[in-house]
Amino acid sequence: MWYLKTSMTNIERNRTKPIFGIFLLHFFSLFILVSLNSSLSFADDNNGLEEWHYTLRPGDTLPEISLTLLNHQYSWSDVVRHNRIDQLATLAPGSIIKIPMHWLKHQPKPAMVKELVGDALLKKASSSRYVVLKENMLIMVGDEIATKNGNVVIEFADSSTIRLEENSNLVFNKLSHFGKTGMVDTRLRLKRGSLTSDIPPLVKGSRYEIKTPSAVAAVRGTEFRLHTTEKETRLEVLEGTVEFSGEHGKMMVDAGQGATISEGNSRIERITLPSPPRTQLANETIKELPAKVEWEKSKDARAYQVQLTEKDKNGKLLQSTTQQNNSLEIDQITNGEYALAVRSVNSDGYEGIDAVSKLSVNINAIPVQLVSPINDAVLDKATPSFAWSYPLESTKNKSPKKPLSRLDIALDKDFAAIVTEHDFISATNLNLKDPLIPGRYFWRIANLTNNTELSFSESRTFNIKGSLAPVQIVSVNYLDKQVGLFWSPVSYANGYILQISAEPGFSEVLKEEKLNKPRAHLMLNIGQTYYARVKGIGDELYSSSFGPVQKIFIAPE
Repeated sequence: MWYLKTSMTNIERNRTKPIFGIFLLHFFSLFILVSLNSSLSFADDNNGLEEWHYTLRPGDTLPEISLTLLNHQYSWSDVVRHNRIDQLATLAPGSIIKIPMHWLKHQPKPAMVKELVGDALLKKASSSRYVVLKENMLIMVGDEIATKNGNVVIEFADSSTIRLEENSNLVFNKLSHFGKTGMVDTRLRLKRGSLTSDIPPLVKGSRYEIKTPSAVAAVRGTEFRLHTTEKETRLEVLEGTVEFSGEHGKMMVDAGQGATISEGNSRIERITLPSPPRTQLANETIKELPAKVEWEKSKDARAYQVQLTEKDKNGKLLQSTTQQNNSLEIDQITNGEYALAVRSVNSDGYEGIDAVSKLSVNINAIPVQLVSPINDAVLDKATPSFAWSYPLESTKNKSPKKPLSRLDIALDKDFAAIVTEHDFISATNLNLKDPLIPGRYFWRIANLTNNTELSFSESRTFNIKGSLAPVQIVSVNYLDKQVGLFWSPVSYANGYILQISAEPGFSEVLKEEKLNKPRAHLMLNIGQTYYARVKGIGDELYSSSFGPVQKIFIAPE
């Protein structure tokens, strides 16, 4: 097993020397800036016990410190015994208190899927099956992520991130957080593939390790890339210094250098990484697409790795290519802020230092004018036609591509309840194929400028007229002179009108009544024949007509 450890300074390489950092400790709702000694000390009298060193500040007391930092199994009296303190009064600001690491409060702290592009799978520690990975999923201890054509950015409790590349498997062996000390214990296993770490300076005493089949990377606030197979691990250090060691020795690899440990090779090969290319972009703010980015050719580069991400280099990956030519055409992106990273790849496969360019895309959207139907139109046809236009002057010299439009129809002015789904088209008119039910609707046009920038027109309303369904009397009940009529409810009816006549043609209406419920009770003469009919009452958008006539006869006793 090979061993890889990052080191930022010569002091950090000496594990027996105290190192002081800073963290924020909360005592009685008052934040006190404290100085930390968080090297892992292997004292002879404690049989190699890992210890965390705390430097007392003015106002500190052992009971308060212990309550804040220790788990429930230990108290301040244990600290006194461990440090062999005879008199508490002898403690003064600047005194160093040693606390075994396993005494400190710590709890599992899940990681989270920050960005995801493409396909990736997640296998929970308690399961043998993979599920589809999604953004904002929490990653627990023992979980494993497997990427196919996906690219995943994982964020940890201390805001550090890693980008797991395509065709990679990563297991999360340990994810712990040591309470208010700010320390973390993160241990990962890269079974295959590649990742890029972006680890801010860690609180001293933190542990951050990435194992591979042939190496272990112990991170201390640095940035590097790791590529691994079963027989080889390749390291590319971008910031800080990495101690790269194995059974045949060790080597300090500084920023701008790469190294490889491979099976069967007793030497650790170290090289200088390719320098960052010098990019050339006419304007950092892109007003028209496509836009071209070029960079100077490097005689030592056999290819270039190009990555376009949202906002910054740790954002969502939009485009990643390995190419021979020294230019890239940027297209199919919306307005916003981007980072373009370009690096050279040498003949041995080492990827060099990134040249990162900040890009701002600001494409002016082409305005859309709605033509028909007019606002608040009342339409008899359930499949209406829609038309819109682009002002002639707005399309001149704006884009080599014809604007694309999409019709949106919704039930609400905020277009949260979309009732139609259409594709983008180059035409400026559309006839609906599927009929709309009667009611009030909102419509607008979504415009795709340059096939990238989406904008919306103003919205208008229109109304579709309709007819209520005929009302069918389904039951007639008799009780002496009383008759009960019941009919089926009708959708969109606000009420009902019942008519009674002595003849089926209703040339003369004996009784007409407006009802709110689908039933009525009448007092009629015994031995006489009557006829009843009902229709629904709708709003101004609905017309209605009477349903089938129902014969009524109360037989004499």
